[in-house]
Amino acid sequence: MDQIVAMRAFVRVAQAQSFQKAAKLEGLTQSAVSKRVAALEDHLGVQLLRRNQRNVTLTTLGQAHYDDCVRLLAELDAAETRIRTDAQTPAGVVRLSMSPVLSRLIVAPLIVEFAQQYPRIEVVSFLTEAHVDIVGQGIDLALRARHLEDSALVVRRLSSNPLMLAAAPAYLKSAPRLDVPEDLPKHRSLTFNRMKTLHSWRFTQGRRVREVMIQGQLTADQGDTLVEYAIAGAGIVLMPEWVMSEHLANGRLVRVLPDWSPPSIPLQLVMASGSNVPLRVRLLSDFIRRTIRQRGLLPR
Repeated sequence: MDQIVAMRAFVRVAQAQSFQKAAKLEGLTQSAVSKRVAALEDHLGVQLLRRNQRNVTLTTLGQAHYDDCVRLLAELDAAETRIRTDAQTPAGVVRLSMSPVLSRLIVAPLIVEFAQQYPRIEVVSFLTEAHVDIVGQGIDLALRARHLEDSALVVRRLSSNPLMLAAAPAYLKSAPRLDVPEDLPKHRSLTFNRMKTLHSWRFTQGRRVREVMIQGQLTADQGDTLVEYAIAGAGIVLMPEWVMSEHLANGRLVRVLPDWSPPSIPLQLVMASGSNVPLRVRLLSDFIRRTIRQRGLLPR
């Protein structure tokens, strides 16, 4: 006997005061309902209902057991509702990796908005320019400026992320002429010490391609530091335009070699592949991508 099923049948009969009405409400045959109640009575060893041709009434013990059943079934239903609600309500921790400059200029305010919409989701940010091992380091979602071909990852394009050369006016005033990429070796360049192309930069102009060797005294592993070096007049920096937009607007930096285009390094949302990506991770990924595109925060 399924005791819970039998208790539900008993409560329904007591409320309807009829096996026939109870069976109709439950979508069962009268015989099925009668057997369930009889099994419950046999299990308890007491008579719960008085049966006659007109109606069904509770015995004294039946009334006491009815009250207990109503309470217990209500608690059971509430527990099921809670667990189903929790399963469908986004909750838990999302471990997010991104660069410090991307967090400061673009993503951090969006995370605040996301947290207000989903108060049960905790976002833990790990700020680094390094390309973390998503699976190995337990990262749920990463924003990466990199060409990725790892089949174990789900990659969603966020921005084309075009690069730009810039320098401080004071630096250019005292530095050698800079008209073509071939002039760059005469200049001090500011570079990421994590980049594979640390000592060379590549440019295109239509079908023309130039790759030049560069040199410089200062390198760093964070974009903000390289931009500050450039503002201070330490040399020429190669960086996404959105990183330098404020400084370009106020004249602290100016664009150089505007007729030559450095390569774009796409900015992408990355997560581990698989069919069991938690809802909270998908929600954060969708929110970041949608909001950035709707507000034009990054170049398409």
